[in-house]
Amino acid sequence: MKRATEQIMVSLTQIFLVCMTILSAAGAPAQERFSFFQTSTPESVERMLKLANLRDDDVIVDLGSGDGLIVLTAARMNAKLRGWGIDIDEKLVAESNGVAKAQGVAERVKFFHQNAFDADLGEATVITMWLFPELMRLLRPIILERARPGTRIVTSTWDLGTWPADNIDGGNPSIHLWTVPARVAGNWSWDFSLAAQRVAYAAVLDQQFQAAEGVVRAGANREVLTDVRLTGENLSFNLAMTLEGLGLIRHEFNGKVRGEQIEGTARVILPEGTWLELPWRALRTPASNYFAPTGVNMP
Repeated sequence: MKRATEQIMVSLTQIFLVCMTILSAAGAPAQERFSFFQTSTPESVERMLKLANLRDDDVIVDLGSGDGLIVLTAARMNAKLRGWGIDIDEKLVAESNGVAKAQGVAERVKFFHQNAFDADLGEATVITMWLFPELMRLLRPIILERARPGTRIVTSTWDLGTWPADNIDGGNPSIHLWTVPARVAGNWSWDFSLAAQRVAYAAVLDQQFQAAEGVVRAGANREVLTDVRLTGENLSFNLAMTLEGLGLIRHEFNGKVRGEQIEGTARVILPEGTWLELPWRALRTPASNYFAPTGVNMP
C-alpha cells in the first residue's frame, strides 16, 4: 500500500513538473486563463442558434471556435448570413477553414488564428461562446465595450455572472441569451414647446446592464421615471409630472439611443385629455440642471 502511494505521488510530481515546464516556456506575457477544446454536440449547437433567432443579415462571431461547428452550422441553417470563428489553436483554425471550403461556404465563413480578447466585434450581430465560465466572465467587459447595442450573445452551459440573461433554454445543457444594451447612464436634457411655452427637462439615468432607472427635473419640480425599458438601443419610459402653468402632464417616451443622443417620439397627454405626438431628441450632457439649487418656495 505504501509503495502504491509513493508511486502515485511520483506520478503527480512528474505531471506537475511537466505543467510547470510548459508554463515556463510560454514566458511571462502568456495568458493565464484559457479554455481546453471540447467539441460541442450538434444538438446543443442547434439549440444555441435557434435561441439566437438567426436572420439573413446576421454576422455571427464564435469566440473560441474550436472545430468551427457553431459557425458552420449557422451557415447551414441560414444560407445568407456571414460568420467567422476565432481560436488560439492554429491547427484547429486551419482544419475549420478546410471544412468551410469543402462545404462550399468559404465565401461566407472564415476562421482566424487570434486571441478572443483581441477580437474586433464591431460588425457582429450574434456572438457565441462555449468556454470555461471564468474565461467567459473575463470576456464580458470586452463584449460590452466593443459590441454594438442590440448584439445577441449566446452561451452554452454557463452564464455571464451577475449579468442576468434575457432568455434561458433550460434543457441539458442550458442555453443563455443576452442582448447588449446601449449605454444610457448619465445626464440627459431635452425640451418641448407646450401650450406656447418652452419646457426644459433635465434627467439623470442609472444603469446596471439592461436594467435602467431615472429621475427628471422640469422647472422646480422633480419626478421619477416609470416603466423604464432598455432593450439593445431601444429605450422607453413614462413620466407623470406637474409642469408650471400647465398642470399634470403625462408623457410616454420611445426612442433609440445613438451614442450621445436619443432620437424618437414623445406622446404628451394634456390635463384635459388631448394628446400630442412630438419629436423627441435628448442629448447627453457633462453636467445637469437636475442638481441646481431649488430653493424653499413650495407651490
